[in-house]
Amino acid sequence: MMKISTLLALAILSTACIKTADQVNREKRFDTMTEQLKDSQGLVADMVTQMKDMQSQLDRMNGRIEEIEHRQGQVDPENLNKMNETLKVLTTQQEAQNTQLLQIQNELKEQRAFIEKVTQSLTSSAKAQAPKKKSAKQDLATGLELVKKNQYAEARTELEALIDHNDLTAGDHNKVLHGLGRVEYYTGNTDKALVYFSKIFTKYPKSSLAASSLLFIGRSLKKSGKKDEAKQAFQKVVEDYSGTKEANEAKKEI
Repeated sequence: MMKISTLLALAILSTACIKTADQVNREKRFDTMTEQLKDSQGLVADMVTQMKDMQSQLDRMNGRIEEIEHRQGQVDPENLNKMNETLKVLTTQQEAQNTQLLQIQNELKEQRAFIEKVTQSLTSSAKAQAPKKKSAKQDLATGLELVKKNQYAEARTELEALIDHNDLTAGDHNKVLHGLGRVEYYTGNTDKALVYFSKIFTKYPKSSLAASSLLFIGRSLKKSGKKDEAKQAFQKVVEDYSGTKEANEAKKEI
């Protein structure tokens, strides 16, 4: 009897254990389904929110369309026609201005070409009519002629430009120095006169202007108050260039 009671108790306990395991599995499945339901509800809520946003955007677009249609409906056809006519007038004026501008540009091109042609013609004419440049010998002759006419300032300018001129001979350079010496002598610059005349006499004692240069050296010394030195110069003229006009004049100066 004791064994039978024990067996019945074990059977009852085993049955209770089996029910408890099933119940646990059902609860796990229930929890899983609950979680999935929550996830689905979250997705649905997101979709609802997106749909609301889309509806709001659609409403705003409809509002804008209605506003545009309303504005278009307020446009007066008569005013629109006037605006179109004004636009046509402005377009016509613009085309006319463009045509006029093109015409002016063409005229300017023609005028520029004409001016260039006239300028070239005038330049060629001016070159043809321009006086030929004088040679160095002609300038020398002009300068010496100015000395004879007592135009000493002009003569100085003319002759100083020829001092180192390459186109002149040694004899011509002596004439330049002699002319400048006379300019300085007659204008009271005896020191400068001595420099010019001394260059001729010391470098070219046998030149045609040597006697005249020595005579002016004596006169310059005499003007400077150097009478003894002047006398020696005059005597040398008489001795070295006897029979010349300069020698006769030197005798008068002694």
